[in-house]
Amino acid sequence: MDTRVKIRDSVRGVIEFVLRRGHLDDRYMGKNRALEGTLAHQKLQASNATIYKNYEKEVKLEREFYIDNIVLNVEGRCDGIIFENDLVIIEEIKSTFKSLIFIEEEYNEIHWAQGKFYAYIYGEKNALSNISVRLSYYNIETNEVKSFDKVYELKELEEFVYNIINEYSKWVKLKGKLNKERDVSIKSLEFPFDTYRKGQRELALNCYKTIKQKSMLFAQAPTGIGKTISTIYPSIKALGEGKGKRIIYLTAKTITRTVAEEAFIKLKGKGLKCRNITLTSKEKICFKDKVKCNPDDCEYAVNYFGKANEVVFEVISKEKNISREIIEKYAREFKLCPFELSLDISVWCDAIICDYNYAFDPRVRLKRIFEADGSENIILIDESHNLVSRAREMFSAEIYKSKVLLVSRLVKGTVPTLYKSLYAINKELGNIRSEVQELEKNSIYNKEEYNELYRLLRVALKEGDEYLVRGVGTSAYEDVLDLYFDIRSFLSVAELYSEEYVTLVEVDKSEVRVKLFCVNPSKNLANVVRESYSTILFSATLTPLNYYIDLLGGNKDSYRMTLASPFKKENFEIYGYPLNMRYNQRAGNIESVCKLINKFINEISGNYMVFLPSYDYLNKVYEKYVELYGQKNTYLQGEMLNEEEREVFISRFRVESQITAFCVVGGIFSEGIDLPGKRLIGSIVVGVGFPRISKEGDIIKDYYKDKGFDYSYVYPGVNKVLQAAGRVIRTEEDRGRLLLIDDRYFNNKYRGLVPKEWEIKRY
Repeated sequence: MDTRVKIRDSVRGVIEFVLRRGHLDDRYMGKNRALEGTLAHQKLQASNATIYKNYEKEVKLEREFYIDNIVLNVEGRCDGIIFENDLVIIEEIKSTFKSLIFIEEEYNEIHWAQGKFYAYIYGEKNALSNISVRLSYYNIETNEVKSFDKVYELKELEEFVYNIINEYSKWVKLKGKLNKERDVSIKSLEFPFDTYRKGQRELALNCYKTIKQKSMLFAQAPTGIGKTISTIYPSIKALGEGKGKRIIYLTAKTITRTVAEEAFIKLKGKGLKCRNITLTSKEKICFKDKVKCNPDDCEYAVNYFGKANEVVFEVISKEKNISREIIEKYAREFKLCPFELSLDISVWCDAIICDYNYAFDPRVRLKRIFEADGSENIILIDESHNLVSRAREMFSAEIYKSKVLLVSRLVKGTVPTLYKSLYAINKELGNIRSEVQELEKNSIYNKEEYNELYRLLRVALKEGDEYLVRGVGTSAYEDVLDLYFDIRSFLSVAELYSEEYVTLVEVDKSEVRVKLFCVNPSKNLANVVRESYSTILFSATLTPLNYYIDLLGGNKDSYRMTLASPFKKENFEIYGYPLNMRYNQRAGNIESVCKLINKFINEISGNYMVFLPSYDYLNKVYEKYVELYGQKNTYLQGEMLNEEEREVFISRFRVESQITAFCVVGGIFSEGIDLPGKRLIGSIVVGVGFPRISKEGDIIKDYYKDKGFDYSYVYPGVNKVLQAAGRVIRTEEDRGRLLLIDDRYFNNKYRGLVPKEWEIKRY
């Protein structure tokens, strides 16, 4: 039996890690880091297929290297292999917006290094004495190509590759040692509690089976089961058996990240040896007042790549629970950007706890984790009901005419080429506005793409790229940079445009908004979740299950399970009052709603939350309630609260207090907060949680046709109601009550959407 530790890594990952040098500098993102445009690769590959008789694209190459008792498997896909006469050419394609005039042969050492590494693997496997490497730069704007060729002897390539591997071996040895320790600890690791709660063992077992079969599971598991530990524990056990390489725990909220951290700490208390890291957003973890990642504005960016590797090595060697505090400690000590340091450390960790966007958002996705090595990820998606709206957001993008006009005015007379390109965009947006106005409408949406707008945006991106290099310190710099990233975002989403998208244009006087709206995010999500080793999506509210499977990248082969609440039904009393709360009736029912609220909270004294359908209606109901019953012991949720204000709001819910908090359903206090025992004894939900009527909502309704109204309004609404109701009963000892004010809770459709154990008594 082979007892050697096996480690897999990508060609790109090894090369970039070993050869990176210099400062951290996001000002030059467009100039110095070629954009890997999938469409550009495909165009050049298609062209090569017609030019060369013998041509292969996306060729998988891999090679094993033996380092002590470790087998390092380095793999990747080279963009193309050309067979011409007696010569084999390994082609590496890089796409860019930069003018090809400024790209010379030695433009980027790392690009050549990737090509040379692939050439060595192919040349050795096929016993070639020499082989050619071609580096082709494809200009996305002009479709021009500039190529450089170099012929290498296999011996020369071998020396180069082994120099890279030798430098990398220190890391491989450390990772091998840590993996061995981890796997030994996992073998004897037991569930960290004496007993399983009702439904908990079933959830853990199904998670393990799903991972073992490299499949996908949608699990609705109510509050109280212990979803976090029930998904992390089986994932850890699977990891110890060589199933997957790392666990990615995705969540939408800070509090659920904390619960995941605590689960790992609990398991380590039982003997687990592993490294987990929590990623904090750049804006939150940055040491400076304003995020400016460059050596002129931030001392933590200076020579970042020259210092980072040794610091990462130290962190991985010494630390186990790599929290925000740990990252900040090392970042301050060695003067390194804390955000970038956390990303570099994450590559070497067994588990990463982070926000959804690091996995799915095409603009900020962790390429080193989800593209180069995605097939080794065990993905756990907590509170996955939130992913539907977040995914639509992540895969959509928009451009505003006012912003383009502002920047064009700022650069007029000083940057003529950039001004000219922005003027052209502004004019094109004006033409689009005229099209809408001719129809005597304020908005239109269709399946059309504005290709001329795309072309002009690419020109502006190129001009902005040049300006951002030489215009540092000028008055317009920050505004240009902001618009530059808006345009980049818009064009990156344009590459994803498909049948699942529509183009929405909204006009308000002189303003024009063009939005590429992702109506159905399932295809884009599936590209990530189905590429993973296994994906588990779980939440207390995935009702109806088929709706979430349809929208979150699942299919008919995805596993699914629904668990009943572990709590006694008699501990949760549920009432319904049949008041007509449809939009056109709710304004006339404000006084009736206030009377019902007052009656309900006075029957049993304690702390209550009242959830209203919108901020506008919330304010009107609260104003009337205070007029009728006074303001004492009542609190109103503000529309824009920072973290400190949220904490103050929640801190008022004490065991001995008797307060009533008026909140909005679907807001920050209707999910993700934990108020056990007498800190919250009841909730009142007014309405059925319908999202605000919007153009996007109506587009979703039209897109899904017969299912449209349910998909855009009913199901998201019910989910909000279930989340709000879930704040009341948090433990087996809790007792609580719920009042639902809306006559729709008494019809068969809504009865079928709420939990089976709910017995709604007429109030």
